[in-house]
Amino acid sequence: MAGEHYSAFVEEAFVKPIRSVLIVDDDYPTFDEMLDAEIARNGQREHKKAKDWYNDPARIKKVIASFRIPGRALLVDIHDGTNVSSGAEIKIAAHLHQSDLLVLDYQLDKAKPGDGALAIEIIRSLMSNDHFNLVVVHTSENLETVFRETLISLMAPLVDRLEADDSQRAQTLLIEAEDKADGIGDRLSQSVGIDQYVHARRFHGSYLRIMSKSQQPYSAFRAECDQLEWESDDRKLVLRYLLEQVDLGLAARFNVGSDSQLDWDDGGSRYIKTNTVFIAFSQKNNDDDLLSELLAALNAWNPRPSRLFLAKLRAEMDEYGVMAQSAVLDNLHALAHWYRRLLASEGPDRRWLITESVARHSEQLMNGILPRVENFAGRLIAAEAKTGVPETLSKEHFSIDLTNAHEKLKAEYEHNAFVSSKPPEGWHLTTGQVFVVGQDYWVCVSPACDTVPAQLSAGRVALFGERLPFMAVKLIPVADGKVLKDVQTNRYVFLRVAGGVKCFCFNDPSSDASAPAWHMLYAEKRGIFSKDFNFKLSITEKGTRRLLQRKCDAQVVCQLRYEYALNLVQRLGGSLTRIGLDFV
Repeated sequence: MAGEHYSAFVEEAFVKPIRSVLIVDDDYPTFDEMLDAEIARNGQREHKKAKDWYNDPARIKKVIASFRIPGRALLVDIHDGTNVSSGAEIKIAAHLHQSDLLVLDYQLDKAKPGDGALAIEIIRSLMSNDHFNLVVVHTSENLETVFRETLISLMAPLVDRLEADDSQRAQTLLIEAEDKADGIGDRLSQSVGIDQYVHARRFHGSYLRIMSKSQQPYSAFRAECDQLEWESDDRKLVLRYLLEQVDLGLAARFNVGSDSQLDWDDGGSRYIKTNTVFIAFSQKNNDDDLLSELLAALNAWNPRPSRLFLAKLRAEMDEYGVMAQSAVLDNLHALAHWYRRLLASEGPDRRWLITESVARHSEQLMNGILPRVENFAGRLIAAEAKTGVPETLSKEHFSIDLTNAHEKLKAEYEHNAFVSSKPPEGWHLTTGQVFVVGQDYWVCVSPACDTVPAQLSAGRVALFGERLPFMAVKLIPVADGKVLKDVQTNRYVFLRVAGGVKCFCFNDPSSDASAPAWHMLYAEKRGIFSKDFNFKLSITEKGTRRLLQRKCDAQVVCQLRYEYALNLVQRLGGSLTRIGLDFV
């Protein structure tokens, strides 16, 4: 739960940027309905009053008014949900792209009391888009039931399942248990239901330890296991088996095919968060303040500071992007020059210039936005610094104990990888790109201007044809988890590869003065990638009588940031131009 000082920044990043609200609820009036009522009055006919809001219009007015208080005059749109059917929910989701907040009634089909199928379909469709959507499920149904039904309907089935032999072993244990005590098999099955299943899904890394300690919600299951005197491994096996049976029973309600990571809390301020949707839950009553309830749920989520920075950046782009864009567009002479070059270029040269032009436009746009985000970050850090020790606060937000030597080293490795490397970009080989040939890691250290396919000189083309000659250094792997006392010698690179961070050295790690293992390689098709950053190259190797050229497949796996790439280019240049002196 976010503290009071932190809550103010959560509100600034997520709630204050809201400008428009879409309410999907059949208890709300629509323009069509109000116009029909006016037409009926003018014709002296009685207007049919089928909706509940006629019985208590003050409550509906209060909800809408809560979005229009001074300083927060939001645009409110209403869809009464009466014509939403299977398939139509996609149109609702598309409409939400133009709204910042969706207020969604759980039961949109009054013919099916307690049925939230249509609301869940709308939420599922939001999960499949690339926008981050804020949703408040506003319901008169039991809130705990609505939360549980929504959560299960957004889950994907279990992936980590028992092997066939383990499943058979669990069934045998249950059969043998029934022989020892009548009815205990049923009691074991009844002790593992939806509550235990949801808990195990949320705490998938620790629920077996919780059961082993006889803690809730597994105390009843553990009591039955103790009566049978089962060993720890047998208890864990049967629990996993029974959880799988619950999973099979819920199969028809799951969001099959979803790969979204779910996070949730079923405490006082319930919420569900996916990759693209944050859902708060609110009970309909006479004191509805949905924005306050949304903020309470966001505080329960307690987003990390890094997420607040990025949320603020998105908000500033929406709010001030046009202003920043205007500043970029003032440089008419430079813009005209760039555009003329784009039009005059052709083929690979045009592709390179487009990449360069888009990068320059983006850089100038961000220059107008970032100062506002930096101000937000500065205020947040100043407020946080007053509340505790840096290591303690970091642990609270990120669950990482930086006083632990192992965790601290891992954090340093990840930091080094982040500041020195990035995912590969571009469409041809360039300075600082790290590629793999077989089991070896190489880094391209030729100057960037020498690797542009369209800028190869006529002399090089005459000598090498469509091959791009470039210099590369073979990187020497450093033992995993090694503490580097000489990390500041500018010889090391940290790369995020194979699902983790690996460290490599530019030369022999044991000798700072050693020469790097550099080679002249030749990239086919002028170094242009085929797809997924693949390319072919030729490498010169020793044969039995002469040097041989061997063709290899190469895969670019990451890329050094510009200043780190230039550092290696400079170190190679220093190594190649060193002067040997004859001192004794």
